[in-house]
Amino acid sequence: MTNWILSQLRAVLDRTSGATVVLDPDGVLDEDAITSLAEACRVIRADGWLDLRRAWDLDVRCRSDSQQTLCVSSDEFAAATDLPWDIEHEADEVIRLRWPVPKELRALLRSADPASAQNLIDAAGTHTDVAEIVASAYRVAVGDPGSELKSVVRQRLIPETPTEFWDALAAILATPAARSVAAGRGDLTGLQRLWNEWLRHGHADGADAFTAAPGAVLGLLGAGLLKPAPMRATGLPDWASVGAVDPDPEQLVAELFAVQPPSPTDPTSWIETASWWGQVRAAIAASPAPPDNTESAWRIWEQLDERFRTWLRRSYGSSLLSAAPFAALHQIAPRLARRVDEGAKILLVVIDGIGFAQWHPLRRAASLTVLEATGSLAMIPTLTSVSRQAIFAGALPRDFVQHIDTTRAEERRWRQFWTGRGIANRDISYAKVTGGDADPIPEPRGRVAAVVVNAVDEILHGAEVLGDRQVAVSVDLWARTGFLTNLVGEATRDGYETWITSDHGNLPTLPRPIPGEGQIVEKAGTRVRIYPNAVLRGQAADEGDVWDPPGLPTEDAGYFPLFAPGRSGYHPGGERVCHGGISLDEVIVPVARVSA
Repeated sequence: MTNWILSQLRAVLDRTSGATVVLDPDGVLDEDAITSLAEACRVIRADGWLDLRRAWDLDVRCRSDSQQTLCVSSDEFAAATDLPWDIEHEADEVIRLRWPVPKELRALLRSADPASAQNLIDAAGTHTDVAEIVASAYRVAVGDPGSELKSVVRQRLIPETPTEFWDALAAILATPAARSVAAGRGDLTGLQRLWNEWLRHGHADGADAFTAAPGAVLGLLGAGLLKPAPMRATGLPDWASVGAVDPDPEQLVAELFAVQPPSPTDPTSWIETASWWGQVRAAIAASPAPPDNTESAWRIWEQLDERFRTWLRRSYGSSLLSAAPFAALHQIAPRLARRVDEGAKILLVVIDGIGFAQWHPLRRAASLTVLEATGSLAMIPTLTSVSRQAIFAGALPRDFVQHIDTTRAEERRWRQFWTGRGIANRDISYAKVTGGDADPIPEPRGRVAAVVVNAVDEILHGAEVLGDRQVAVSVDLWARTGFLTNLVGEATRDGYETWITSDHGNLPTLPRPIPGEGQIVEKAGTRVRIYPNAVLRGQAADEGDVWDPPGLPTEDAGYFPLFAPGRSGYHPGGERVCHGGISLDEVIVPVARVSA
């Protein structure tokens, strides 16, 4: 039950006995709300005068000692005085439900997430005009090209944006770029055309919006929702080269510096920053020799990493419980279950180890069309047995204590998740492949299918010579072999809705001394070391960062992590690309719905 309905029914829920009559002539209560109400008290529904009379005389009066709610959903009864005299006076309370927004916005309020719903209600409390309410609730300065574009991009980057939002926004927007997105209910075909024209000719209907909101454009480019185009015009802003085909890597890094997102404060803004930083890393890795601004880039990373670690310790636990789509990896399967309930066939592709730094060039090289894009928080520590298992179990690591060190139970947990939701075992499939030349393309079967692809993780662990640059070349080559393109293409042709994600990202690390602890360490990783108890970990506390992440069964599993600080790794020699730690690069991973 939504908060705004709950607040009106608080008196009903607080009552332990007696009869309450709820008048709902405007249809505030939907089936979900009535079901929730029925969990707290006995609910009787009446649709008109005869139903009301019969329910009161034959039901309510016969059970006067119990808590009962009589819901009357007829426009005959808009106030307590419309009720028969005896019912009005015998009822312990009469509540009249009301919509807190104008009639034109009821559908939008019903479909909005809790935060947006409250924004609409607050705006309706200070404005009477529908356009002003929508503009205030969604922070749109109508007529301002930059503000309008930012508003539609902000919502386009959120999965499951309701069509009611686009319809409401389309009715008030005044500038061509933003209006094309809203009128298309999030479709970016019109915006792509304007972008192509601007880069080609230097002028287009959306030029003022592009120049006023470079960060919004970058967000779409980074997500793969807006595609780069040939840049032939002169006199465009320097940052426009970010969205051009084949830009110079060093110039691209410099222009990305100029459009760095604002300081992040919540999961959504951290995902935006992770995507932006992934583009920076990808641009640096695309150059045969490190660009001159590489050191500047990593200094920016150090500042981001320090802020991210602080935010993570404060907000990771609450983020795991967030209702936002795909907030954390254990929520992916439950979110996809909604799509299955709506009739979709689902293919989930988990590319082990891929972070935003590899995802951005991979989707381009594999010619994937990105339909929806966001990010998700991995499980911590960012190890395959912990985080990938959470994806398939649809549960936090504390729920699979016995198998936290292995992936052997993945397929079983995947099947358990779906059979628990009524899907027959024959309609569930799971496959795990390397994704190399010798591997056949797995064929998704049934209503829900999963494919684990280990190619990128294998590439990461073999990149001990040139680090990120070696990974970039290898991932590009792998993408061009066509394995991923063919997998997604065949699934698309077979009617599957394909989602791609990862169990963890990765980080190019610098060496630090390896503690000489022998057998007292359960798992000696490059970015995290696991100890059997807190005492032994405490003895090594000077060698790393001590933290017990929410959702991790430290006591039950004897699983106490010590994380390598900063950009360091417990390894000798030069730079290595690895995972297990709590950096921005490792913890926030891409989630995208794609076709090919």
